[in-house]
Amino acid sequence: MRFTAAVITVSDKGYGGERTDRSGPALVRMLSDDGWQVTYTKIIPDEREVIEAELMRCADELRVGLVLTTGGTGFAPRDVTPEATKAVIDREAPGIPEAMRSVSMKITPMGCLSRAAAGIRGSTLIVNLPGSEKAVCECLEAVRLSLHHGVEILGGKTAECGQPVARVVAVCTSRNKGTRKYPVDEVELLPEHGIAGDAHAGQGLRQVSLLGAESVAAVQEHVNFKLEPGAFAENILTEGIRLFDLPVGTRLMIGTALCEVTQIGKECHQDCAIRKATGDCVMPREGVFVRVLEGGHTRAGDTIRVMTPGDGAARSALEASSGGAWNGSSTPVKT
Repeated sequence: MRFTAAVITVSDKGYGGERTDRSGPALVRMLSDDGWQVTYTKIIPDEREVIEAELMRCADELRVGLVLTTGGTGFAPRDVTPEATKAVIDREAPGIPEAMRSVSMKITPMGCLSRAAAGIRGSTLIVNLPGSEKAVCECLEAVRLSLHHGVEILGGKTAECGQPVARVVAVCTSRNKGTRKYPVDEVELLPEHGIAGDAHAGQGLRQVSLLGAESVAAVQEHVNFKLEPGAFAENILTEGIRLFDLPVGTRLMIGTALCEVTQIGKECHQDCAIRKATGDCVMPREGVFVRVLEGGHTRAGDTIRVMTPGDGAARSALEASSGGAWNGSSTPVKT
């Protein structure tokens, strides 16, 4: 499921051509990477009436699921984005700006000066973000999974609030084994085969590989280059579920494909090219393999649903990931 979004840059100088807008494009990139379909962008001046009109247009006419504004959230006399937002929303969502301010305060004590607001108009979620490119990225990173879940609820596409949510961050393929994979827009999962066109498809019980973005983030802290999706040869990069806690036999609805967990971890070859490139291959410890029971398609942004939670371990894997603390690791299963 791809949800639509709009990005509005509020800046007198940007509107007047005196400053290049970098925050708006940064938001578009991050949203697109997360599977959102950004259907509308605009630069407008710091005029309350103009801001209100744009927010109402996005919610009432364009009917996008999410509107992100950047700029106009500080103490300057013309910083009126929060006032405009509060004037048009039906209900406030104070937890979102609170979460962003909390993250900002860990970076700079000036984070508490943000007056950003968030709220709901109809079935559209509206969120204010800061004006600088750096702060925009930091704040969106802090709430991006929550925004996706919130829009799912508003659109009637998920269960009650509070239920843990996992989703697809990226889908990747490769033509050769033993190398990294590369992101693609969408993949087709074929029953008892795997991903169409992927080098690892058709391999019995290890048809599709999954790895959590949280696992990649842990390795990222120890390398001086960016680990892109597919760096560990995973087919599907996930978020919001501790995969290696899932019992073998757990069934997952990934996009429109039904899969079954067949193996946790794997043995890694001593001359593994991925290990040489990254310094550590996390797949043997925390990667998960599934076979495809019912075919379908998946892409970034799709929801991952646990279909057979069994003795509760699968749901615990969701709750552990969404709950924050993550101290464990798994023992690879050798087959």
